[in-house]
Amino acid sequence: MSKVIGINLGSHIITVYAEGKGVILREPNAVAVEAYTRETVATGQDAINLVNKTPGAYELISHIYQGNVSDYERMAMVLAKVFEKINIRRPEVIFTVHGGHSSADIGAICNMMFDAGARRLCVVDSPTVAVMGSDQPLNDERAILICDIGAATSEIGIVRGCATKLSRTAQYGCNKLDEALKNYIKKEYNAIIDGRTARKIREAVGTVHPSYLLGSYDFVGRDAVTGLPCELTIDSSQTLEVMRKYADYLIANIDGILKKLREDVLAEVKERGILLTGGGALDGGIKTLVEERLGIVTRISENPVESSVKGLGMIIENREVFGPLLRDLSLG
Repeated sequence: MSKVIGINLGSHIITVYAEGKGVILREPNAVAVEAYTRETVATGQDAINLVNKTPGAYELISHIYQGNVSDYERMAMVLAKVFEKINIRRPEVIFTVHGGHSSADIGAICNMMFDAGARRLCVVDSPTVAVMGSDQPLNDERAILICDIGAATSEIGIVRGCATKLSRTAQYGCNKLDEALKNYIKKEYNAIIDGRTARKIREAVGTVHPSYLLGSYDFVGRDAVTGLPCELTIDSSQTLEVMRKYADYLIANIDGILKKLREDVLAEVKERGILLTGGGALDGGIKTLVEERLGIVTRISENPVESSVKGLGMIIENREVFGPLLRDLSLG
């Protein structure tokens, strides 16, 4: 097997693409620690299985906060396990960086990947791979605005051809919507739900536009006073109330990018439109709201969840063509 791999380091899922093989691993980006000692005992799917099997004894922790790694030592352990599972020692790794990454952030990520066992590191801009993986014509020199809505953050970028010209990271993602729904349930029903239930609510009846009212959804929460299970119902008019203000914030960030553009570039974006990718692009009504508020034709990538890893794959399989898009960060 080739030792060149692409890693999409998501807040929820790590996806690995190997040259000549395609996607070879989708691994939950999770770490299980002992509840009292905080010692790491498992990573990935093993961590989730352990916590589900023995709730209370172990906890799942997040080591990516607002799109940045918050615990490099544990993240290096996760990546070392990933390399072990795909049976590739000392791989050359290509990964994406976003507009919110400082040079110090990128340097720390590099050290983390070297600690995990990487031999060589190259980076590419996140908006570039998202556009490439969305089946856009790569010879179109007109600018396109892409908004890649992830779990923790959204990456907004201007891409011409395959080159990212401008990017910004917005603190908007599916995690924030899920957390807002959890808080709403606590306030409205005096009940507690976990993140998984909040995500199911968002995916079933979540909406940010009144034209996308998707009915109601029944779920089970836990009474905050008695601790007993309770059956509850929520509908789209309620999720609209919760989620709309977050979508407004995202649109304000997109508008902020548009206002920075020269008139000729803005004209190109208006011709070519706005492209939404990432799992959050599937939230009810987001396309309609963006288009309505900004007055620019907006569309969703055909397979928005896979756009970034597909773009990484295109670069890996066509290195002789797309090599100039990469920056080699290997030490020495």
